Amino acid sequence: MNVSRRDFLKGSAAVLGASVVGSFGFNAFAEEAAKTEAAPIPDHPVDGRYVTRAIGHESWIYVATTFVGDRITACNVIRHDETIGIGNYACARIPKAIVENQSVNVPNVRGCSTSSLAVKAAVKDAIVKSGRKVEDYNAKIEREMTNETVERDCDVVIVGGGTAGLFAGARLAEKGLSVVVVEKRDIPGGSMAMTYGGILTTGSRRQHAYDINGAVHGDPAEDMEKQIATLKTQVINPERANDEMPFCRIMYQRSTEMSDWLSDIGVGFLTMGTYEGVTSWGTGLSLAPGMYMGGVGYCMMLLADRINMHEGCEIIYSTKVTDIMQEADGKVTGVHAVGENGNQYTINAKAVCLTTGGYGANPDMVKEYNPAHAGQFFNGPTCAEGDGHKMGLAVGGYIDVIDDELPAYLSSAKRKFELAFLGSVNGWGPGTSLIFVNSKGDNLGSCVSHVNCSAQKLNKDNGKFYCIFDAQVVEAMYKSPSCGFTTYAAMHDCGDVVHFDTVEDIVKEYGLENLPASIEAFNQTGYIETRDGLWVLEVDPTFYLTNNGLKTDTKCHILNTNDEPIPGLYGAGDTCGSPEKKDGLKYSYGFDAAGSFGYHMAEVIGEELA
Repeated sequence: MNVSRRDFLKGSAAVLGASVVGSFGFNAFAEEAAKTEAAPIPDHPVDGRYVTRAIGHESWIYVATTFVGDRITACNVIRHDETIGIGNYACARIPKAIVENQSVNVPNVRGCSTSSLAVKAAVKDAIVKSGRKVEDYNAKIEREMTNETVERDCDVVIVGGGTAGLFAGARLAEKGLSVVVVEKRDIPGGSMAMTYGGILTTGSRRQHAYDINGAVHGDPAEDMEKQIATLKTQVINPERANDEMPFCRIMYQRSTEMSDWLSDIGVGFLTMGTYEGVTSWGTGLSLAPGMYMGGVGYCMMLLADRINMHEGCEIIYSTKVTDIMQEADGKVTGVHAVGENGNQYTINAKAVCLTTGGYGANPDMVKEYNPAHAGQFFNGPTCAEGDGHKMGLAVGGYIDVIDDELPAYLSSAKRKFELAFLGSVNGWGPGTSLIFVNSKGDNLGSCVSHVNCSAQKLNKDNGKFYCIFDAQVVEAMYKSPSCGFTTYAAMHDCGDVVHFDTVEDIVKEYGLENLPASIEAFNQTGYIETRDGLWVLEVDPTFYLTNNGLKTDTKCHILNTNDEPIPGLYGAGDTCGSPEKKDGLKYSYGFDAAGSFGYHMAEVIGEELA
């Protein structure tokens, strides 16, 4: 089939079909799936292998299912683009469970339910296409119950296996301390694998090695005092400001140590530098292979494996901590926990660390601590229910930095797919060709700014939101030369992006009466080309985390209402809020803060338990 450039671009928003696959043509998996989809359903069971597919979180998940007689003899995910560190767990575990149990009604992997459901949907399709009945492979499989009473003694128990918990656990294990991490989901990570994966430093070994001729020496990214001086100019809450910027100073200092440590234990980083025509990030550090390309997920899995490799250390999954044990004098001595398998745990420890993340998935806590955001959707992990906040409050702590300023980014309106960098996939400045508008077609400005997205979402007059763009952005969404990742191709594969021949057609469909004027004004600085028509993606600015947390000092001790450390109790990450806010700044870097303070907490505990 001959496809003109114009027709090809029009077709790029269509779901995967029998003649065009995204912008890359046929591949073996798509061809095999197309054959299965096109074949008539037999009236009797036919043995063989069937390649089917279903939409996961990112895009299509391809599954090969083999039938011999009345049994599923093999099941494998043969291709997927799911988030590394999240969806890959479902793509590995669910097929194995289906074969083992001869049922598609196995439990989802908690923490990656969307991917789990997609794999099961693809296998159900294979069952039908093979002439078999889904009900014959649909026995409900329950989690195995053991109902044991378990008592453990350890040096440190960490509540929550997200970013801060994994960094702390791996570092403490390396120091020779016995560590138990208790994670309520089936997989580690919290929101870690979802994040962008850049690490702030003020002069790591990699940066120093790169700066051969001193061309970047003295830049704030290389010089701590210049970094602090820069931060002082960004203070928005003078009442909290401290000339020493103690929390930010720790974050930048520990991030530097942490990045060197990560290199030493085998974590990769994207090559530094600025090069012509390829993804680059100057002297900043980004986990390899790059932003939203799996680097953080691979790092996350390495840290989790590293904890389990040390003698006397383990991560207990599918288990929720119910309360903190505390003696009459206030000293914290451990935790109680309950597993999904019915196990009852008593874990005695010299130190307890709260690293359960924020409370965005807890509507009552959002209403209490961020009333302007009550009822808003938070596009973060469903495990962020404020467990650590509640446990800290129960033993005498209190919430610090209560306010309503929370960051937001763009997500797709239909599936809440994260689109934080959509506005920059084809570069910055005059080359941009995307406009972010409301229900009237008014240009709302930057769709990359967390602050602007937050303000626009809270403005009820805006109604719905749309991104309007031309062919340049379409191609960049498949693989961005600016950002490098291919994540946004899912918007085309799943049909969320809609093509229109003219601006007038868009106005007619969505009622965006001010869109023509907005495009005309935008084209004075940027430029949207309309010759090949325009593409529309309905979006939604979504809040993704909370940054109000338990009050701590600079050594990660959780403080009581008298601002005294609660003996034996520590915290880091979103459970303890934004360190920037503690220094009078606005929230900026959640991953950096959680990782560096998890690392810092481990250093402090290592010294205090020595």
